[in-house]
Amino acid sequence: MNTFASTVKSQTIWLDSLDAGSFPFSVSIGYWYENTATTTGGSSSSSSVDDFMPANVLEQAFYKTLQEFPIFAGQLKTADSGRHYVEVDKDNLNMPVYTDTHCDLEYSTLSKSGFNMRKLPMDLNNESGVPIPSSLVGGKIVPAYFRIFRFKNNSGVLVYACTAHYITDGYGYSQFMNRWAETAKSMEQSQNKATPLVVRQYIHDRSFHENYRSSETTALSASAIESVTAGGGWFAKTLAWLSPETRGRIFKTLSNANDRSCSYFHVSSQTLEDLRTRVQACAPEGTRYTINDVVTAFLVIVVGQAKEKASTEWWNRPVPQILRTLSLNRLGNPAGLDFLVNVNLRPRVDHPEANNYMGNMTSVGSFAVTRDQIHQQPADETLSALALQVHQAIASATNKEFIGQLGHLLNSKPEHCMWPAWSFATSSNKFVVSNQTRFNHYGMDFGAGIPSMVRHGPHAFTDNVYVMPNHPDTGGVIFEFKVPRNVEANLIRDNRWMKLVDRYDSYL
Repeated sequence: MNTFASTVKSQTIWLDSLDAGSFPFSVSIGYWYENTATTTGGSSSSSSVDDFMPANVLEQAFYKTLQEFPIFAGQLKTADSGRHYVEVDKDNLNMPVYTDTHCDLEYSTLSKSGFNMRKLPMDLNNESGVPIPSSLVGGKIVPAYFRIFRFKNNSGVLVYACTAHYITDGYGYSQFMNRWAETAKSMEQSQNKATPLVVRQYIHDRSFHENYRSSETTALSASAIESVTAGGGWFAKTLAWLSPETRGRIFKTLSNANDRSCSYFHVSSQTLEDLRTRVQACAPEGTRYTINDVVTAFLVIVVGQAKEKASTEWWNRPVPQILRTLSLNRLGNPAGLDFLVNVNLRPRVDHPEANNYMGNMTSVGSFAVTRDQIHQQPADETLSALALQVHQAIASATNKEFIGQLGHLLNSKPEHCMWPAWSFATSSNKFVVSNQTRFNHYGMDFGAGIPSMVRHGPHAFTDNVYVMPNHPDTGGVIFEFKVPRNVEANLIRDNRWMKLVDRYDSYL
């Protein structure tokens, strides 16, 4: 801490519209490390509970990494113009919360529970999801939480981190975590004397993204403009002009009303490739589907039907009914379902420094499906037609001119970026797919090997799935569903979906 505080410089980082629009959300992931020396009976040089991934090394490496990510110690503020910014004041730092604690639980107990974070002695629900004020930082919004849990008998460690989405997206999150691990490992290997790390220049200045946007005046479609600027009215304006602390409390109240479960489905790489190959055979000439295209098409049918079957029970509950009424949802699709696919733009940017940009650089490919499409059987020809919709939606979302014009529109008025955030959080007629298989989650080696398991923490809002990499020794992917419990129940009763699945875990 002292090293960071003595080196950090005061600065103001003006947020981009994509940062501000992601305010209600956070990125929270747990990395589980098993001490195999204690579980296999092998010899180990570790003699105390701190020797496996030593506490002092992790903490020193954390603050060293923080020097490259000063935005994590800033305070979110709103200018008179309504634009948001993060102020890093070296004399009044808004530090992330960092703790390292021991648990009276064996690592094996948690692994047998499906790595259920709700069995931990600390309720992470209060820290996950919506960034809210906390007495831990004097009533300001906590930019991030970093929790280290050490399990009984030196059996393992959980590294859990939850960061506000306005600071960085999932890619930037994984960059911070990997840098932290890389730093700790270098310190371990040099007996706590840091060896030189690969020099990287992480970019937090949002003008990088603004400069990427095209200055061409390609017009947005009327529907795109309508979806952003219309329907929000006074409510979006009110949200935009509220203080970040008050806005956080409102979104947190909404998230607490959500009925949600966490379920995990493992699907092998071979199963996914076989499905893609079959559907590819029905593709239009010159079109090549990715696994993500095909899997999302499959989810349109099985998730759409699961949500529709659950809709009567869900819709009659008073709190969701109120939320639906309040949202005045012009972005929703009452005749079917809106699917949203998060897309990391960095690989698509022709700039050598794009991968070093830590602000939000994600676009959303959206497409509407009708009830008739949802009720189709997932035959290869049907999946091909849906996969083409997914493919085209992602292509549109990554169009440089479109991104530029949409960015300018969202930046033009504070409420323009708040209304999509509100609808994203409250609409029940949407489903979000986030593929993180290319994020280097299993590259995080603090000096004791890579994680045994990587899983998201509690989530604030429902109706989304994370497609996550599985452990390299096992392969395949894990579909992490954050959905209402009755939707999950319908999913596991759907034989078409469960035939793809090798393993299933769930906890509420």
